[in-house]
Amino acid sequence: MLDHQKLADWLTPLDQLALECDGLTRVVSALLTREGIGHQAHQGMLQTSQGRILHCWVELPDGAICDLRARMWLGDDAPHGIFHPDESTHYESWGQLKKIEIKNSRIFQFIFGIDLKSYPLLVCSKR
Repeated sequence: MLDHQKLADWLTPLDQLALECDGLTRVVSALLTREGIGHQAHQGMLQTSQGRILHCWVELPDGAICDLRARMWLGDDAPHGIFHPDESTHYESWGQLKKIEIKNSRIFQFIFGIDLKSYPLLVCSKR
């Protein structure tokens, strides 16, 4: 079973990237793919007590959500990190984000501001 706390700690540096939900979801997805961790990158709607927004996020195989950008639009009370949504948080998927396969790491770094090759490996990854 994937340790959510280790995964959250590993992804924490990504929070500093100047990306909105679509870009950061793609970076998280690329890193999870690199580590062999199953997931789905979604696009759709997020509804919380703070409001309703168009949004992108990652869903893990156990149903946990990885969302590092809801607070950008919904404030500090919005869910953040890796969690199972409660009754006040509803993610409505309209489909999966189309995977962008960028084989040149320099282009990926230029677009997203991160070099995938130099990002540390996740010690607890499932391969």
